[in-house]
Amino acid sequence: MRVKGTNKRDIGGKNRDKGMIFLRRLWKYVRPQKRTLSLAIASIVVMAISYSAGITAILPILTVMIERKSVPAWVNNSIAEERLHAKLDVFNRVDTGTTGPLAEYDHAAQLTAKPREKSPLLKLARKDDLIIAADDRRMDGPELFRYIASLPQDAQVTLTLVSARELKRTTLSVPLEKTELRWRAGHAAASFLPSGTSRSDMLRTLIYILGVMVAISLVQNAARAVGEYLVGVVAARTLVSVRRDMYRKVLRLPLAFFSQHGTSDVMSRFTQDSQDIYRGLTFVFAQTVREPLKSLGVFVFALWLAPKVTLFAIVVAPGAIVLIRYFGKIVRRANRRLLQGFARMLAGLESALIGIRVVKGYNMERFERRHLFGIDWTMMRQQLRIEMVEAVISPVFEFLGIFIGALATIWFFSQMLDGQMTPAGFMTMVICLVAIFDPLRKLSNLYTRLQRANAAAERVFEIIDLPVEEPYRPGGLPNLEEMRREITFEDLTFTYPGSDRPAVRDFMLRVRKGERVAVVGPNGSGKTTLLAILARFFEPQSGQILFDGEPVSNYSLRSLRRQISLVTQDSIIFAGTVRENIAYGDERLMRQMVLQARHPQRRYPEIQGLERIEDAARAAYADEFIRQMPQGYDTLIGEHGATLSGGQKQLVAIARAILRNAPILIFDEATSQIDADSENKIHRAVEDFLANRTGFIIAHRFSTILQADRIVCMDEGQIVDVGTHSELLERCSLYKTLFETQLMDRRPESRVVREAEPVAPVTGS
Repeated sequence: MRVKGTNKRDIGGKNRDKGMIFLRRLWKYVRPQKRTLSLAIASIVVMAISYSAGITAILPILTVMIERKSVPAWVNNSIAEERLHAKLDVFNRVDTGTTGPLAEYDHAAQLTAKPREKSPLLKLARKDDLIIAADDRRMDGPELFRYIASLPQDAQVTLTLVSARELKRTTLSVPLEKTELRWRAGHAAASFLPSGTSRSDMLRTLIYILGVMVAISLVQNAARAVGEYLVGVVAARTLVSVRRDMYRKVLRLPLAFFSQHGTSDVMSRFTQDSQDIYRGLTFVFAQTVREPLKSLGVFVFALWLAPKVTLFAIVVAPGAIVLIRYFGKIVRRANRRLLQGFARMLAGLESALIGIRVVKGYNMERFERRHLFGIDWTMMRQQLRIEMVEAVISPVFEFLGIFIGALATIWFFSQMLDGQMTPAGFMTMVICLVAIFDPLRKLSNLYTRLQRANAAAERVFEIIDLPVEEPYRPGGLPNLEEMRREITFEDLTFTYPGSDRPAVRDFMLRVRKGERVAVVGPNGSGKTTLLAILARFFEPQSGQILFDGEPVSNYSLRSLRRQISLVTQDSIIFAGTVRENIAYGDERLMRQMVLQARHPQRRYPEIQGLERIEDAARAAYADEFIRQMPQGYDTLIGEHGATLSGGQKQLVAIARAILRNAPILIFDEATSQIDADSENKIHRAVEDFLANRTGFIIAHRFSTILQADRIVCMDEGQIVDVGTHSELLERCSLYKTLFETQLMDRRPESRVVREAEPVAPVTGS
């Protein structure tokens, strides 16, 4: 039985394209979790800082391993460079192959490049000049660097320079730049490390640094674990809050919505769409915070080593943004179609499984298989479109990263050849480039993932934004008092959405309190629709229903429906026990039973009123067959009451209505799967329950009509005639035809019953 899928753009009416507006609306549900979210982000920040700290530790390691410098000496050298705004190193005559007079200044400090613009040595010294003394004290390079690094922040120093070309000495007093906080912290930390360059000192230094890196890694991974778990907690709680609002909205939607749209699309939004939201939230709160911070920390460190590195980020950013937006729009459209496909698949699968007997009986297995395969094929195309984008975008960004990294590496290498960067600095910058682009590569599919979540959020909010059957009003509507005199149907007209003719038209009827009214008519005459309007499952386009002269639309729905016990033609049985299905007629009793079953370890007060369930079952003549079941009232009866016969289902439904004990009964008699014994029990149960109650009975058998005071005969949504059985037989040709063709049951069992039990005379007004 092929069911057309809902192709609504969507339930909300229009396919809106407003960027991330739906994802932003989720913040309302995230806000209550802000404390947990703050802890999660704090953990992620600690993890990102630890990541950056681990990268920065690479430079001193490489300095020790490649240049064979002690870390304190390297820090002092760097501080001296910063305070003099000049590139400095230790002159080594062996490495440079220097002979002659300059050889006597072996291990002195040397300018390895032209002084920078802010340097006090700018016009007084040139590249390769030597600094042999400070404050009239002869010092070698490491000692000079240490001395300058230890001077106060606003100090001046007298330096003695030797020109590398003329061998001319120059003495000058120069102001020193203040030492930055990061270097002061580095100087303090380096003081704990060995200052020598012997084998044992270098090995100890490496062990200390690696130990710090291991400790940093421990903190990093612990913070990551805590952060990711807390992000999962926030996302899960947010999803529960979203679903709670969806539950609230769906259960308050007008019945016309489900008549028009069905349930499969709504179920898909509860399952597949909400999972996409969950994945999007975890991605937003984890990677979108973690990866940029990781890149930012390393980027700041790289910027300190080589300021022009910002150029490469500026070059790659605009192109990356354009690509991300382009791919994101493709993914959003494809994911929306994919989610709609899930709804169509659920609809087709549900209809095939519910009607599996018909499918098998008519040999339609192949048709259903092909139908479902067609839906799956369409879904696969959308899924592959998403996979294609996500498969392409990461390699594209990886290629761009490698390309830009290659250009940057060439530039850094040229800086090293010109003496502007040490070999350790060059290798550190290459590692920094990798550490910067790797988090950005992981974020390359950020926009596509957010668009998938945004498409899902859009479909979820289409449900949440739907109008409910009773809009909220400040203070609420007053409660409807129990009827004292009569119910009046006044010029009711109702047309189903999409239909071209009314299901109920100009219907007028007055029913006294305690009166039993049977409604008969051919199929499609509007009987069930009329009583659905009485319970306000549908709102009429014109006309109204009055209780004691007051329109029921002026009162709350809950107060109206509290006065109605409902037994539908297709008896609704929920998955659960027999006891729970009967208790469904009393909300408070049902809630107590569910809580006790859900939390058996807790101590609850003894449930009051459990005996009413069995009393209702006995009044419905259901107690006998219930006690014969394996676990009696606690027997699980399966989905849709699969283990019960049609008559047993209706008896359980009547027991539920009896437990509710409402003053009005709406009873839609079942027409199939009921044997004579079940029929007699149903009639006796309804007859007993209707004592002193107002009853509306949709009758399909003559035996049911006998319980009515008046009979309303309907056709094409209108009243044809109203009267007793004998009156209608005399004057209403439609009723006479119905009686002869539909109402009079010709089953042998029924004739035996009627012969044994003569029909009582019908009275009424």
